[in-house]
Amino acid sequence: MMISNRNKIRKYMISFIFVAVLIVPLWSNSVFSPQGLPLKYYGNDVYSLGMGESGIADVFRVNTGYFNPSLPVTSTNVTFSTALSMGYMWYKDADNNRFRDDGIFFPYFSFSIPLSNHYIGFNFNSYASGNLENQKEDVLTIGDDELSYTEKNRIRSNIFKGDIVYAFKNDILNLGLSLNYYFGHRTRRWEIEFDDNLIADARYEMERRFKNPGITIGANKRFGSTAVAALYSSPIELEGETIRWFNHYPGADTLETKSVQFEVPTMIAGGITHRFTDYYKASFDLYYELWEQTETYDNNSFKAAFGLAYDPAETQSVWWKSIPMRVGTYYRQLPFEKNDAGIDEIALSWGTSIPLQSPNKRIDFAVTYLTRGNTNDHGLSDSSLMFTFGVTGFDIFSKRTRRTGHRDIPEAD
Repeated sequence: MMISNRNKIRKYMISFIFVAVLIVPLWSNSVFSPQGLPLKYYGNDVYSLGMGESGIADVFRVNTGYFNPSLPVTSTNVTFSTALSMGYMWYKDADNNRFRDDGIFFPYFSFSIPLSNHYIGFNFNSYASGNLENQKEDVLTIGDDELSYTEKNRIRSNIFKGDIVYAFKNDILNLGLSLNYYFGHRTRRWEIEFDDNLIADARYEMERRFKNPGITIGANKRFGSTAVAALYSSPIELEGETIRWFNHYPGADTLETKSVQFEVPTMIAGGITHRFTDYYKASFDLYYELWEQTETYDNNSFKAAFGLAYDPAETQSVWWKSIPMRVGTYYRQLPFEKNDAGIDEIALSWGTSIPLQSPNKRIDFAVTYLTRGNTNDHGLSDSSLMFTFGVTGFDIFSKRTRRTGHRDIPEAD
């Protein structure tokens, strides 16, 4: 039995590394990326994304959002879950100039393995990001000469988080602990290209790389038709290197090491889920991040999320009554400002699922529309429409049970 479990863990670790490699090159964008990392992922699975990103206390289903490390206890089988998000971002300024961009990323990959009342899990997800690329064409006048040029700016900022999760299921309180490892980079590149080949172009790039470990502690408890949950995530100083590169005087790379590049703040969160009937339930989550204790941002940040879900029985006689439905909304206040004004983020979401033949195996879908900032206060705003597809419950490494064997064939009289 122990050998079988070890083989499963080894196979899932290989899959974990493979999906981690896939996640890194994909981006999502915001016009507020020069101020910081505006996009924050709170570890929700696709089911929760359709409920306004709520559900850290939802133990009434197989919940694969392991940001709360106590949630692996909701499954009694080896559980695998991942997703893909894609969609559009729209940028707008105070002069009513508009631009549309595209984005795609893997929000998370997770799996858990039950061992009696103990659960071992792995999770890899995007933690925060902020990416933007723009350019403008202009003319520089020097005396009687007019020099046409193109100026380009690019920001690439991504932080990823890998977790080793342990959860313990018991009648008093379900507990969870995850060992987190954060890593990422923030790169800013500026360049100017002249149409006249006789004039030298200029380029400058600064890249900050950072990494370090942390921990998250979580718990959940069910009281009949109501469940509550809470979690604590430790503050971390992400250390690494700063690399500067430029092709003009003095024309050499510079490197700084062992410096603090980014700080992850203390986070506390709580949630409640209430099931009204076998088919209807509601969730409410609240997150609070203590950024004022760091040197990264000046303002504490919070997020409030609320969602409703309808999960019908598969034996419904009317077809449209058998379709799961979820709706939700959230409000988030970002930890940094633009033009000395706070930036708010508001989202609406909807989701559904396609159940498969086996129990707890399904294809989930969610669509989210959000707005961030406004042109009156910030001079800029952005909005996005993201479509997320996910799979849950597939034990992709299990082999079909072999049902053949030796049988005695009776002899004829």
